[in-house]
Amino acid sequence: MLAMLPHPTPFATHLVGIDVSKDWLDIAFDDTKVERVDNTPAALQRLARRLVKAGLTTAGLEPTGGYERLAVAVLREAGLTVLQVDSWRCRQFAKACGQRAKSDPLDARIIRAFMLHHPCRPFPEPSQAQSDLTAWVREITRAEADIRRLENRKAHPTLAAITARLDAEIAALRETVAAAEQAIEALIAADPAMDAKAKIITSVPGIANKTARVLLAEAPELGQFTPRQAGAIGGCAPYRNDSGKARRPAHIEAGRRALKRACYLAAFAAIHWNPWAKQLYADLKARGKPAKVALIAIARKLLTILNAMIRDNKPWRDPKTA
Repeated sequence: MLAMLPHPTPFATHLVGIDVSKDWLDIAFDDTKVERVDNTPAALQRLARRLVKAGLTTAGLEPTGGYERLAVAVLREAGLTVLQVDSWRCRQFAKACGQRAKSDPLDARIIRAFMLHHPCRPFPEPSQAQSDLTAWVREITRAEADIRRLENRKAHPTLAAITARLDAEIAALRETVAAAEQAIEALIAADPAMDAKAKIITSVPGIANKTARVLLAEAPELGQFTPRQAGAIGGCAPYRNDSGKARRPAHIEAGRRALKRACYLAAFAAIHWNPWAKQLYADLKARGKPAKVALIAIARKLLTILNAMIRDNKPWRDPKTA
């Protein structure tokens, strides 16, 4: 079915689709030819030389929790443009083409076909400070999740020896969180641009350092989005689902998960500490909006305001008086 899709531009002859796994990569050179290479530096360097020699200039990959980082670095170093393919949209594209089956070679072909018909952005090229910040912020998220899991286990009566071991694990994780927070503080203080952004973000009543560091780590492009893009990337944009005379409630979906959670929690804090958010929440509730819908609306509005504040390099001002 994918072979029947038209090739809209000559660009089709210059790109490959790559499906990334932990141990290997499947590379789709065209609609039928798929090869597998190891996900190792040596194998990827050989692949990059082959692609350049063959005149291929662009590769598309899906983010796969970090397994793609080596391939992105090696291919980019060889001079190729490396595009980031949205996993959810790519899967919906495959279904729309009638491709219900799924395998690594098929996924590589689908990624290539998707790029032919949909624009994709290059993988971001973060600075070393930005990469380090993201790694530390995500380490805190994982450590805090482990702490909650262990504390839930402690809530059930068990042997004293087991409880002691759980306490030791929790203490070690808390040390990890503390070390990560110190590293983040040092990273932000050492980077003038990042420090300026952090000060702008925390000027908003209800947003503290914890939310600011997530925003800096998970949305380094903040300040460059349009208002609509800001809402979508934060997973706070409602999408209509109407058909004929049917008018169904709009729903949010997609977005960056960590960013969505941070914005929601920031909205929850804002309705208690930010007069503007508190009034907006009351107005939405008075109009019959459910509590969660009102919070999502505030989260979206906060994100778009933060985007504008960073773009204009201006601290918080109440929108009613701005």
